[in-house]
Amino acid sequence: MFDFLTRGDVMQVLDQYDYKILTKLMDNGRVSFSEIARELNITDVAVKKRFEHLQGKGIIKKISVELDYKILGIEGELLVFLKSNPLAVDKNVSILQENDFVKSAYKTVGNYNIVFSFLLKDFSQFDVLDKTIAKLQEVTDFNILIITKKMFDKNTIPKSSLQIYYH
Repeated sequence: MFDFLTRGDVMQVLDQYDYKILTKLMDNGRVSFSEIARELNITDVAVKKRFEHLQGKGIIKKISVELDYKILGIEGELLVFLKSNPLAVDKNVSILQENDFVKSAYKTVGNYNIVFSFLLKDFSQFDVLDKTIAKLQEVTDFNILIITKKMFDKNTIPKSSLQIYYH
C-alpha cells in the first residue's frame, strides 16, 4: 500500500524516507540535511533532492519561525467568529489580511463565514478589535472567544490514516 496526501484533486505518494524527512523538519525546521541523512542512512544530497521534490509538489510550503508573542509584549489572542454577507467575505478577508493584529483568517461554512485570530497587546485594547470589525463590510453577527491557554499547536501528518510505503 501507499501513503497519500491530498493536494487538490491529486493524491501525492510518500515513501518512508519522505515521511521521515517531513517529520524531522516539522520537529525542527533548522535541522540540517546532513543530520537527517545520518538518521536515515542516506546521503545529504539525497535528502536535499527529496526536500526539493517535496517543495516542488507543494507538500512543503515553507519552513517558518514560531514566535513567542508573550516575550514580544502580546498578552492575548482572541478567536473571532464573524458572519457577513457572503458577497463581502473575500473583501473582508482582504481587509483582515492588511491588519497587523490579525494572525490568521479562515473562510468557513456554518453559522459564521469567517474565523480569525486576533492578537492583543493587553486585554484593555478591545477598542482595536472594535475598530477592526467596524472596517469590515456588511457584518451581521460576530462572537469572540478569548484564548486563555494554548494547550498544543502542532504540525502533523495523520499517520493513522496513511499506510507507509517501504521499499
